[in-house]
Amino acid sequence: MPQIGFARAIYCILAVLCCAASSYCQDATIETDRDSFTRSPRTVGAGRVVVEGSYTFMDQDAEFEGHLYPDLLARYGAKDWLELRLSWTYEVGKLHHLAATGAERTEEGLLIYGAKTYLTDAEGWMPDSSLIVSGYTPTSGESNDTDFSLEYAFGWKSGEGWEIDGGLRWFTLADEEDHFTEWAPSVVVKGPVGSERWLAHVEYFGLLSVDRDNNYVQHYAGPGIHHLITPDWEIGVRVFWGLSDDSANFICNAGSGLRF
Repeated sequence: MPQIGFARAIYCILAVLCCAASSYCQDATIETDRDSFTRSPRTVGAGRVVVEGSYTFMDQDAEFEGHLYPDLLARYGAKDWLELRLSWTYEVGKLHHLAATGAERTEEGLLIYGAKTYLTDAEGWMPDSSLIVSGYTPTSGESNDTDFSLEYAFGWKSGEGWEIDGGLRWFTLADEEDHFTEWAPSVVVKGPVGSERWLAHVEYFGLLSVDRDNNYVQHYAGPGIHHLITPDWEIGVRVFWGLSDDSANFICNAGSGLRF
C-alpha cells in the first residue's frame, strides 16, 4: 500500500467524521450516484431534484497529480421512471486513460448530459435496475471530441439495510487521434454501521480499454463511508487502491448530495 495513499485516506475519513453531526428521522432517504463508482439503480422520483458534487484526487505515475472537480450533477425526475441529468466538471489529467510518465499536463472542462430510465422493480431474484445514457462534450481544453456512454445498473436491498449493487458501463473515448472503447464493470456491498444514518461499503471497479493503440487493464478496490445529515442531505468519502500495473496508485473522492 503506498504511504501517500494511506495518509490521504486517513485525512479524507477524518474530514467526513468531523463534519457529520445531526439526526436521521425518515425511512425514505436520498440515494446519490456519487457515493460509489457503481450508480444507484433507482431514479429520484417524479418532481424531485437531487444535486451532487465532489472532488476526486488521483495519484498517478506522471509528474502531475490527477484532479476532478466540482463534478456537479443535477438529476430531475421527469417521471417516476425517467430521470433527466445535467453535469459539469473540470478534469486535470486523464482519470480514465492515465497520463503516462513524461506526458504533458492536460486540463479539460466537460459538459455531461443524459437520462436514466428505470427498468425493473426488485422481486425475488429480479433486481431494481436502470439504464443510463450520457454524452460528454468538452467546454474547454484541446479536445473537440464528444464521447458517449451506456450503463446498466442493478441491485438488491435487504430489510436489514444491506444492499448489493452492480453496474456495467460502456464508453466511446478519444485520446488525440486514438479512438477506442472502454468497459467498466463494478460491484459494491453497502451496510449500516452502528445506526441507519451511517453507511459503509466495499467496492471493486475496473477500466478495460478495447482497440486502443496501447490498451490498459485497470483494477481498483477500496472502502467508503457515508453519513445522512438529514434524510435529504448526504456526505461521504471513498478511497481506492490500484490492483494492476496500469492502475493509478491511489484515488480519493469526497462529496455531498442534496435532495429537493
